[in-house]
Parts: sequence; C-alpha cells; structure tokens
Amino acid sequence: MKKLGIVLLIASVLIFGTSCGVMQPASVTVNEGGVGEKPATATISADDDLKAKKVISEYFTALYADTSVDSYNEYSRTGIIPDNIRGYIADKTIKEGDGNPEVGIHLPRYVSVNGMTIIGYNVEILKSGNGEDTPNIVSEFVSKNGDNYLYFTKVYCKAKAIPDDVFSSSYRKNEDNTYTKMRDIGPENIDLMRVEIRYDVELTKSDVGFSILRATESNIKPGMKNRLFVFNNDNITRLSYLDLTKNDDGSYRNPSDGEIYETEKAVVTKFFSRFTELDRERMNLLSYRWKQGTKQVSEFLNVLGVTTDEEGVKLIELNDNYGENYPLNSFPLRNNMERIVEIKNFTVTPHPAYSDKIKLYYVNFDATVQRTNGITDEYFTYRYDYIVSLAKAENSVYIEKFRLNEYYNVSN
Repeated sequence: MKKLGIVLLIASVLIFGTSCGVMQPASVTVNEGGVGEKPATATISADDDLKAKKVISEYFTALYADTSVDSYNEYSRTGIIPDNIRGYIADKTIKEGDGNPEVGIHLPRYVSVNGMTIIGYNVEILKSGNGEDTPNIVSEFVSKNGDNYLYFTKVYCKAKAIPDDVFSSSYRKNEDNTYTKMRDIGPENIDLMRVEIRYDVELTKSDVGFSILRATESNIKPGMKNRLFVFNNDNITRLSYLDLTKNDDGSYRNPSDGEIYETEKAVVTKFFSRFTELDRERMNLLSYRWKQGTKQVSEFLNVLGVTTDEEGVKLIELNDNYGENYPLNSFPLRNNMERIVEIKNFTVTPHPAYSDKIKLYYVNFDATVQRTNGITDEYFTYRYDYIVSLAKAENSVYIEKFRLNEYYNVSN
C-alpha cells in the first residue's frame, strides 16, 4: 500500500474509532510571535500604505505562485536572491546580502506539519469586490523608522504535502539542513492542505517607490541551519482546508471553496434525511438482511431510496465492507424508538483533518423521535453527532463511511 494510503487509513481508524489621508498603525498583537506586541506610535499615509501593501502582495505572489520548494533549495543554501523576486528587493539588500545564506530574504522551504511535509505552495486567489482575482495576502502596518516601514504579513496558500516518512525516503538531508531530492514522488502520496505563513517585512522608500529590505519568517530561529530545520514550523499554521468565510452580501469569499462545500453538504443532507424512512419495522427487516450479505442489503436499501437521490445520483456505495463502513449500530433508531418523525437543526462542518483527499465532516442534527412504552406513544428530541467521510465519484461525491459518535436526549 502506498504511503499516503497508509496515512489515510490511520487517520480513518483514529477518527472513526481607502481615500487620501493619514492612517493609524494597526494594533498588532501576534500571539504566535513575530513583530512587537505594542501598537506603533508612528503613522503612515493612506497612499503610502496602499503602495507598500501592493509591493508586498506582488512580492509574495511571485514567491508563492504554484512553486516547488525544490526550485528554491539551492538559493536557500547559497543565499543568492532568485531572479523572480529580485526586482522587489532593495539595492542595499542586494549589494550587501546577495550570496550570503544569512540574508534576510527567507524563501519557501520544506516544513513538517501534522505528520506531513510541505514540498510546494500555491498562493490562494480570491475574487475582489470588482470581480478581479486578488491574492490572499494580508499585511498590516506596524511601525515606521525614517524611510523604513515595518509590516506584519500573512500569506495564505494551498500547500502540497507528503507523509513525513515519504519525504525522509525521497530526500537526502545535507549538513546545512538543505535537502537533495533522490527520487520522484508519485501522485498517490501527495495531498493538499491550507496554510497561513507569517512574515515580518521591512520596506524602504526612495524616489522610485517602495522596495523590500528584508522579508523574514516570524518567530525566526537564529541561523540559516536552524531556520531550515524541517520541524521548525513556528511561522506556519494549518487551517481549515475550505475557506468558508462570507462577504457582507452572503456570498463566499472564496467561491470555489464555497461551491465544493455546498455540493458535498447537499449529498450529506440528502442521505441523512432518508433516515426518516427507516422505522422500527424496516430496521428489523434491515437487521435480517444485514446478516445475509451485500446484495440483500443493497436491494433493500435501494427499494427504500436510501442509496441514491431523486435523480439517481449515488449517496452511498455498498460493497463487501458495508458492515464496517456503515455500521448497523450507527443508524439512528434505537431499540426503544418507533420512528424518526422529523430531522432539524442540521449542520455539516468540515473536520480539522479535512484535506484535498481526506473529505471528513462533523454532522449534527436534532431528531424528533416517537417512542413507545407498550401503552402510549411519546415524543422526544435527540441530538445526534456523526463523523462522515466522503469519496470522489466521477462528477460528484458520495458517503464512503459514517459513524455515530454519540446521541443524547435533549427534550425539556
């Protein structure tokens, strides 16, 4: 089994088991570290602030646009400033620091985060208010010292990552903590995660505009060798893979992520709404079919319309592992319950482990349940908490696995 497959399996087991004027500086408090903790007292004009942020954004876009760390490895080792960002760098920095590994221009590097090592980055692109593509790079003015301006910058990227052990077997570590690639990495070992990378950026202003004196990782560890240590991840944070923040008008800030979420949410919602079809009698029948095998279970659930939606789109896929993927004791109806009358307050939330290949969700809902005590019927409301794993189909997704975490009575 390929290494990424092993990682996915382990994860599954663990889980299922602006106008002209004067601007005041930002009140920057960086919990993880970085530049100062007190607001600066200097000011910057709105015009200069826009110009400085434009340079920073263009610089990091050039640095992180669909880039492989392999392409920067030699530059990190030698301290030579790459041509693709050289035009943004101040003359002073080039004259004094070019070719010195301790130059204050920190390049993309290999970083281990949550058992995965990042080997590539691609800066996120968002739609601005006027419909233009805008890189997701956020900079805040911190302080000013003469013609030098300090900013705290966050760069948001989709990062290409491989399991740590695959990285260790595919790259040779050098004495200076740079790495030499020894073998190609198959796509089956590569996944994507979303990350925030934090920098302290110092610019200088001259007659020709703003240029960058230094752009260093926040929480920097002194010395090139210490900074390049693959487990030095203090300036990077893994985020929820899907950016589901919304604009004031209710639209998604990142439309593509919003579309993915709404598509996957619809599949989950359609499937769980079908639990109202499984009353006590049908659950008894299903229990018998469950012991017979895949064919009998599939035929029975097909008749009830549980496996596909109204257009015939697959919601679940039954195979010989149906008992493990969809445990019978994870169906919501308990022995003392007659039927589910209504499902409401339905929420579908991406799991922290959600990635390009690991589509995990928390699913929560309230269900009005009819119970019987042998004489009269009673109605209670229960809260159900599930973990759901989705798999990709040709043009959609389906529920690959689900497991009930807990349920409890929330009736007054």
